[in-house]
Amino acid sequence: RITADKTTEVNYSLEEAAIEGQAVVITAEKPLVEKYTTQSVSLVTSEDLENIPVRGFNQVIATQNSVVVQDGNIHIRGGRDDEVGFYIDGASSVNPLTNTQSLYIIQEAVEEFQVLAGGYTAEFGGANAGIVRTELKTGGKNMKFSVDFQTDKFADEGKTFLGTHSYRHHTGVATISGPLFNDKISFFIAGENAFQGDRAVRFSEGFDLVDLTGGPLVDINPGNSVKDTISAYVYPDGFTPKQEEDLWAVQGTVSFNLSPVQLRISGSFSDRTRQFTSGVASTTPMLDVLNDRYYDQVFTNTLLSTKLTYVVNPKTIADVSLSYFDSKFDYEDSYFGNDWRKWYDSTAVSNHTNGEVTYREAYRKKDNYMFNGDDFFFARNGDPHGRYITRDQNYLGFAGNLTSQMGRHHEVKVGGDYRGYKLRQFDVQPGAISLLTDNNVATIEELNPNTWVNSALPNNYGYDIYGNEADADKFEGGVKIADAPKKPKLASFYIQDKIEYNDLIINAGLRYEYFDSQARRFRDLNNIVFDANTNKFTDETFEDMDAFQQVSPRLGFSFPVNEKTVFYAQYGKFVQMPELETIYASDNRLSRDFLSAGLSIQNPFGIGLEPIRTTSYEIGFRQQISQVAAFDIAGFYRNIKGQVLIDRISPEGLSGFNMLVNGDFATTKGMEFSLNLRRVNRIQASLNYTLTQAEGTGSARTSGVAAVERSTSRPTVISPLDYEQAHRGSAILDYRFGNDDGGPVFSNFGANMLFTFNSGHPFTFSESEVGQSNAYDAGVDYMNDVRSRRALEAVGSSRTPFNYNFDLRLDKSFNIAKELQATVYMRVN
Repeated sequence: RITADKTTEVNYSLEEAAIEGQAVVITAEKPLVEKYTTQSVSLVTSEDLENIPVRGFNQVIATQNSVVVQDGNIHIRGGRDDEVGFYIDGASSVNPLTNTQSLYIIQEAVEEFQVLAGGYTAEFGGANAGIVRTELKTGGKNMKFSVDFQTDKFADEGKTFLGTHSYRHHTGVATISGPLFNDKISFFIAGENAFQGDRAVRFSEGFDLVDLTGGPLVDINPGNSVKDTISAYVYPDGFTPKQEEDLWAVQGTVSFNLSPVQLRISGSFSDRTRQFTSGVASTTPMLDVLNDRYYDQVFTNTLLSTKLTYVVNPKTIADVSLSYFDSKFDYEDSYFGNDWRKWYDSTAVSNHTNGEVTYREAYRKKDNYMFNGDDFFFARNGDPHGRYITRDQNYLGFAGNLTSQMGRHHEVKVGGDYRGYKLRQFDVQPGAISLLTDNNVATIEELNPNTWVNSALPNNYGYDIYGNEADADKFEGGVKIADAPKKPKLASFYIQDKIEYNDLIINAGLRYEYFDSQARRFRDLNNIVFDANTNKFTDETFEDMDAFQQVSPRLGFSFPVNEKTVFYAQYGKFVQMPELETIYASDNRLSRDFLSAGLSIQNPFGIGLEPIRTTSYEIGFRQQISQVAAFDIAGFYRNIKGQVLIDRISPEGLSGFNMLVNGDFATTKGMEFSLNLRRVNRIQASLNYTLTQAEGTGSARTSGVAAVERSTSRPTVISPLDYEQAHRGSAILDYRFGNDDGGPVFSNFGANMLFTFNSGHPFTFSESEVGQSNAYDAGVDYMNDVRSRRALEAVGSSRTPFNYNFDLRLDKSFNIAKELQATVYMRVN
């Protein structure tokens, strides 16, 4: 196997002879110890993915060393979830607003995953904690076709099958690959539909929503003049309604082998729809059981890339690539889709439901149900969601590399890349449409712009305040009604030299990074100027930030003692921009949030944020202990500075407001161990274990909101981070019979067992004041608003219990015809 950016050594010893009419095939086995690799790298191949008993990008990555997946977020070596970079066939697949993976990856389309956790060469940047690289499959010389389908739909909602609940899941995948027109062109394409009836998979007990007297439930909310009665409702056992997810994805490649030129075209597309309850809150499905209305969050992502490689001569290779990324996000109501102006329109709602749902006024719904008199509310049928959001992000990227073997010992590589983004966002409160009645107008465009802005609370860039696309700033009557799209730019240039001797390999490089977020900062915090008539900041308040530039060194060593023993070390400096959603907002939104301080309490914006810096060290040892087994042990230390945190700013003449600033820092250190056993006597196995100590002043940018709101000191000493899992590991054992092995019963039978464990993560015992919370929030969802939390112990002093998980896959393949095979399998998770 040839792996990206790894030197692969193959020694051939051939005797010269004339052979007529016979093909000579030369094969080599991958070495157990990689002497040319100067840092720790975890690799998952297509062969591993074929038999592993878990499915999904996060689930597979979580089995690797130094990777923690907690609450759906990926952390590498103690870094925050926004410090990981993701690439598909060399093109970035990161959402720039959140710095997270945006595209779904079809497992059957993957040739290999690489997890770079121990630092990486100067070729890569923009991610401080680690990089996950995905290489897609390439078609071969023979046509191949496969179909795979799996489901747990053996029981209805709330029912069980073989002792477990059905969550109404299914996954169907089809692949086709082979030559296209001739043997110099090949293709691979995969498509998947994955449906989850309950993506939450909560282990909850069902309940009957009934009146204790046995009669119907009676609404006693004083805000409703008509007291409705509701018959009993049965909430299913072990199943959460209105939590569906429907995913469609396509990935593929086309390769042209036109020596000395090679061209590879890659494409990835995914469309994911996630269902949420729309009444009381999207995070409280139990309070929405009487509401048939819901809304969807729709994610549509496309990544296209092409790479042209030219073999200049036997020692020099040049490549250029072009990539295009487009990401769209939208809220869609189950009644009216993204036509948000109808969401609170009583006439439209009544017509849609044939009069079943009525509102109390033209644009105002009825109040929530209250059955027990204790401020415990349930949503009414037809209640809409209270916020509409749409986003559109894209980038056009260029990259080029030149690699040359200069003499016997130096492989020099130079290159660079550029990505130019265009970002648009519009979000608004649809309920503000009631201003039409209050002001006796027919459309929102007839309202005074300030009236609409102050009530609908729009955040718009690349759109006007009414939701229409805009490519430039617009003003109406002195009021800014549109902000131009945000257009950040990222560029880099690197040079590296891999120096290879028999007993020493040095990988030395420099990387130049250029970030232009086109953001602004306050010119003078003690001289903030705003217009008293519009209550908006004036242009004199801000100044443009200069583009950020930095040169970062990367240095790696490998010391092969012999073919079976290698010491290695890695050092590097890394830098990345914070999440762009922390700094991008329309001028109206910034003025409103900062000048009306209550709007910036839990989700403030950052003004003048700088990049985050990391210094990383690693030292390791690889040892082959037999012809079929080897281990790798490494120690690491990382120092992170300038992470984003929340703080209270108090300019002269203004009330204080919350703002995001640079200031958090963290240190992580630990050790990782891996053991790999090649297949021998039907058995293949691997073991991964990571010991980590991850400490810092804050686990997330809003970790200190309680201290800020209570006017107490923010943490300035390090404590365990929320996602630190001190002990974490996985063990995979694959036992497999080959064709015509084991007799008719066990021939082509296999079992793959995955054991994972972690020692839990830190948390802090705290108490919360009820404040403005209702009974449900105070008793169940108290983490929704953490402003009033009071720690009862030192931060991170307690830990969740040790966690163990066992996954199993059993499969049996049958040879139906010469070129046709069927496999029946079962997964237990």
